[in-house]
Amino acid sequence: MLRTNRQSLGTQQSADVTLTWDNPLLTLRQAAQYAICTPRYLQKQIRAGRLKALKPTSKFLRIRRVDLDRFLEAGATMGGEA
Repeated sequence: MLRTNRQSLGTQQSADVTLTWDNPLLTLRQAAQYAICTPRYLQKQIRAGRLKALKPTSKFLRIRRVDLDRFLEAGATMGGEA
């Protein structure tokens, strides 16, 4: 379980977020944690067309875990010949 603390108008609130990788759809934040990168990096890859994402509304974005795995595996060969 991941615990995050937020401060809002001087009061401290805590939100519990449970991450399970068996879910086929991930939020941008979950996908970034899974890939060990920043959400901004994934947004750039989505805009560049390198990573597929589902965006049924203007603010609602989900990434299929299988698409994220494919993206990560494809990047594993970068760097040329050894």
